[in-house]
Amino acid sequence: MTISKKEAKRRAKERWFQWRILLSDMNITYADLMLMDDDDLAEANAALDIHIEQQQKEMNKK
Repeated sequence: MTISKKEAKRRAKERWFQWRILLSDMNITYADLMLMDDDDLAEANAALDIHIEQQQKEMNKK
């Protein structure tokens, strides 16, 4: 049985810290993601935040 669109969205929001990493340009696969623990995910999300901040600063310089 397929989950509803509403349930899929709820799950995606609940697991956003994982999906965010998977959907980023960090070249992390779903298999890689499943090997990561909560500390790894927190660090990857922090690194992604830093990367985004650096990109925004570079764009603002132009």
